[in-house]
Amino acid sequence: MTLSLRHRLRQALASERGMALPTALFATIAALGLGGAAVLSSVDVQQGSKRDSGSKSAIAAADAGVNVAMMRLNRGAEELGEEEPCLEGAEPVEGWCPPEFGTVGGAEYTYQASAAGSGCGESGAYDLCVVATGSANGASRRVFVSFLGQSSSGSGGSSEEGSEEEESGSSEESGGGVEGLVGEDEVVLSGNADVRVNVGTNGNLVSSGNATICGDIRHGIGKEWVKTQNSTQCSGYDETEGSQTLPSVYSFLPSDIETNNSNGRITKCSGGEPPECQQDSYNGNWSSTKPFNPDTRRISLSGNTTLTVGGGDYWICSMSLSGNSQLIMAEGAQVRFFFDTPENCNTSNQISLSGNNAITATGYQPGDSAFDMPGFFLLGSPNIATQANLSGNYSTSHEFVIYGPDTIINISGNATFKGVIAGKQINVSGNGKFEHDDGFSLPPSIDPWSLSGGEGSESSEEAEGSSGLGVLTPQFYVECTGPAGAAPDTSC
Repeated sequence: MTLSLRHRLRQALASERGMALPTALFATIAALGLGGAAVLSSVDVQQGSKRDSGSKSAIAAADAGVNVAMMRLNRGAEELGEEEPCLEGAEPVEGWCPPEFGTVGGAEYTYQASAAGSGCGESGAYDLCVVATGSANGASRRVFVSFLGQSSSGSGGSSEEGSEEEESGSSEESGGGVEGLVGEDEVVLSGNADVRVNVGTNGNLVSSGNATICGDIRHGIGKEWVKTQNSTQCSGYDETEGSQTLPSVYSFLPSDIETNNSNGRITKCSGGEPPECQQDSYNGNWSSTKPFNPDTRRISLSGNTTLTVGGGDYWICSMSLSGNSQLIMAEGAQVRFFFDTPENCNTSNQISLSGNNAITATGYQPGDSAFDMPGFFLLGSPNIATQANLSGNYSTSHEFVIYGPDTIINISGNATFKGVIAGKQINVSGNGKFEHDDGFSLPPSIDPWSLSGGEGSESSEEAEGSSGLGVLTPQFYVECTGPAGAAPDTSC
């Protein structure tokens, strides 16, 4: 019996079966430790990612606050001054108007504008300043932007004392000439684009391929010129930072355009109606290839047809030129085409040019310092993506102003463009050429920057006797990196 017990004890001590439980326990503890470390590391990464995301959202919200402030201030800029330093009659406190609040994309922003009429910024050099703070996911960032009014910056060109150069927006010191290619949100150049005019945008200028710019470049505040491959700027021209708001077409759209227009001149006669029917010259067949459909308000030219317009303001929905067709503005005429919104027209493609088409003006005679050309003004839409697609072959030349602050303008092919093209975004590809003849200036009848004041309108008459700031243009942008203080611009 004793031998049997001793034998069993020896077997138990020699066996490894007793190690299974402690081994399993140690393994579990080790796994939990490693898993815990991984979880803690993951939590740290997620917290860091959240902070980074919150910081980016916060600066975006602050920028949005500045944009909202600029929009509101520009609407009331003509009234702002010593007598009315804040919008809506608000009273400033220690040089700053009451804060305004808003949200964007789930983030919050607040901004304060300085009191107008007393100067702001270093040495009071600016007409107005805005400090905006964005907050998101526990992160907060603050920015400072200064502004000059139209009268201070000298860029408005509406004063009688202003030079002829200012009136056309040109500046010999900055390379000369008005900006010929303007995309308020962005300008994208690719292919072999040959740009021989000044280029402006409030966003980024993006260029690639062999795109060449022989003109001044203006990109937005805090934005940049992103150039790749062989894209370049010719020597002797400047790259600057600044913003310019494109006036809405509504600001100079004739109030009676729906009933008082020149559409009848391009309409086929039916029993002698409308009274001015077929007054514009057309070499096609008015019955089978009529140039205008009054129901859809669409101008359509194809083949070898030519339409010569000599009216005033036309109220249309869309225009299409293809083949070898031509649209000519008659000598002595001052023609403007106003394009209704896509909501009213059931089309979002408002202009389509292709083939060997051409748009020219008989009154465009640079040798005689005459630069008359037709104006195409697109109302566009903030809700429906509106486009104008411009193309053409090497033999194609266009003399016009195309202006649509809510329209994306796509330019391709090999055509030559003169005049001004301005839109929400400009996309250029192919081998297109953009140029201005010597002495070029915008004819007053189609200059959207001067038309937005409405010559002779109530608003411009009020402005003549006003001491307001005029259109506010951003001048200086900086992020405030130090601690906030009693004044909104502390540490900026």
